Amino acid sequence: MKSKRRDFLKLAGLTGLGVAGGGLLDGFSSPLISTISTPNKNLNLMAEDNLSIIGQYGQWAASFNDGKLPSLSFRRKEFTNLNVWRETAKKRLLERLNIPDIGGTPEVKINKQFNYDGLHVEEITWQLPYGRPTEAIVLKPQNATGKLPGILALHDHGGNKYFGTRKITRTSDVQHPMMKTHQQDYYENFAWANEIAKRGYVVLVSDAFPFASRRVMMQDIPEHLRQKLTDENPEKQENIDAYNTWAGQHEHIMAKS
Repeated sequence: MKSKRRDFLKLAGLTGLGVAGGGLLDGFSSPLISTISTPNKNLNLMAEDNLSIIGQYGQWAASFNDGKLPSLSFRRKEFTNLNVWRETAKKRLLERLNIPDIGGTPEVKINKQFNYDGLHVEEITWQLPYGRPTEAIVLKPQNATGKLPGILALHDHGGNKYFGTRKITRTSDVQHPMMKTHQQDYYENFAWANEIAKRGYVVLVSDAFPFASRRVMMQDIPEHLRQKLTDENPEKQENIDAYNTWAGQHEHIMAKS
């Protein structure tokens, strides 16, 4: 099993290097390589020697490893204990991710509780050290007792940053028209977080960064970036459309920042 795992990792590593550097997979006999590189001449990434899908940067990118295994690859001979390797690799991963300090588990406030369509619904919020309070919804079977298996449900992007949790939940017979259309178009008219909860799960749905309650508000940015938009009358469709257009243009600024 270990040998097969290492062979797979080696193949995956060579595939990555081949895409960047070009020509590195020549002569490497593998059904997987044959499948991905030969069925169609126009799709063969390695068909032309010394060419790369990132142009003249290919050889430079491939030269970083120069045929050597990355320093923390489990395929290196010094790593013989999976748990030791996992601890070392996780430490390096966390260093590279530079995860912001959220100050421990935030205090959760239950703002509203009610029953709807066979489910018990809780509307909750919590405050991180940055940004506005995060709004979230907890769904579980109405008469459930004791512990339940839990699911964290993440809503889609959809080019719509004004909405978050409402994309995949339904907590009232009255929905915003845009969310009614959204669920019809993308989820066959289902609020899938609700459907999972009905099957015996407790489901937490929170607004992702930077959507809905966590979106960038006009009042919080310099005026020259607002494009004359305001935070007034936010539920009107024309205002939502305008905000989503602005948010799409602002997305690269957020990412770069």
